[in-house]
Amino acid sequence: MAHVTYTPAAEAEAGAIFRNYEDERDGLGVEFLNEILRVEEHLGYNPALYQRVDGDMRRAVLRRFPYGLLCVIDGEEVIVLSCYHLHRRPPRRATLLAR
Repeated sequence: MAHVTYTPAAEAEAGAIFRNYEDERDGLGVEFLNEILRVEEHLGYNPALYQRVDGDMRRAVLRRFPYGLLCVIDGEEVIVLSCYHLHRRPPRRATLLAR
């Protein structure tokens, strides 16, 4: 099983989304984090299952929320580069790698 890690920027994005959902309704942010954990588990077991979107960058879509995780596979590690809203333009690869 691959180990899933987050860049500091991706962790900050997920944290901000969590806080916005908690402000909207108590417990909604926790539901968002639980969905991220579900996707992380799938990423850990089979990261190559997810669609390539730019070179070796892959997108894992959350089921209940309009967000996705952009990640790369590095050996036995999956590195999440961004947690972004699916209805907006995804971050550019160069921008993500420069963080």
